[in-house]
Amino acid sequence: MRPEIAEFLAQLGSVRAFSPKTVEAYTYDFTQFCVFLGEKIGNDWKVEGIDQYAIKSYIDHLSDKGNAPITRGRKLASLKSLFGYLLSQGRIKSDPTSQIRMPKRCDKESSYLSEEEYKRLLKAVKDNASRYYIERDTAIITMLIGTGIRLTELVELNADDINYGSCTIKFIRKGNHEKTIPVNAMVMTAIRRYLKTRESIEPRAPLFLSKRDRRIDSASVQYIVRKYCRDAHIEKDGLSPHMLRHSFAVALLKQGENVFTVQQLLSHRNIRTTEKYLHLNNEDLKTAVGKIRF
Repeated sequence: MRPEIAEFLAQLGSVRAFSPKTVEAYTYDFTQFCVFLGEKIGNDWKVEGIDQYAIKSYIDHLSDKGNAPITRGRKLASLKSLFGYLLSQGRIKSDPTSQIRMPKRCDKESSYLSEEEYKRLLKAVKDNASRYYIERDTAIITMLIGTGIRLTELVELNADDINYGSCTIKFIRKGNHEKTIPVNAMVMTAIRRYLKTRESIEPRAPLFLSKRDRRIDSASVQYIVRKYCRDAHIEKDGLSPHMLRHSFAVALLKQGENVFTVQQLLSHRNIRTTEKYLHLNNEDLKTAVGKIRF
């Protein structure tokens, strides 16, 4: 971290009285920016040598990685604050961000997690959950990512809906029809570990409990997902359990599963609903083209 940036971060907490979490978010943004510059122009760059083209290149890089407009805008705002401060202190002669407009936010932009991001999410649970809830929260996040289950379906699960012999989960889908889907070993392991923390469990007892030992509700699961996404520094539009369902579908398609298999797992009546998950970001396209051999 450059000393000028460290100085700016210090005054955020001491002078502007920003919360530790906010300062942490700024630190993360600047670390990403420094890494990008190091990879592009080497580690001997100086703050006064950064121009608007370097800033634009960084914002384009974030777009290629799949960062939503709202995320790119927040990171650009962090840089605008930094360079505005440096200009006011006479550290630079001009602000390289002054002519760069904030990204336009689309009316609706689908969000999903990359493999690296959902691994970070699971690690965030491990690193940040209290010892009382770590197994429950790990099981919830793992099930959402690993099955594509809807939020309403997850909170209505009972203990005997889990079949350990066949590695399947039974639940009621939209339309009030019963559905049984296969689950992988990671999901089953997470569920077993969580249930071991519970005392005697009746067959029709809720699978996931709140801190009051009642069936967990949808709002609590939404809070859990958003909390750990923040802990993992994942900033995208639509952070929610449904985003993890979306991530499950995209991950399957990227692994080569056909769209009809994904349609069955998600219980979509119309194949067009499933086809929306076929979108690829620019980084995916670059990777695909890079694999072509002549």
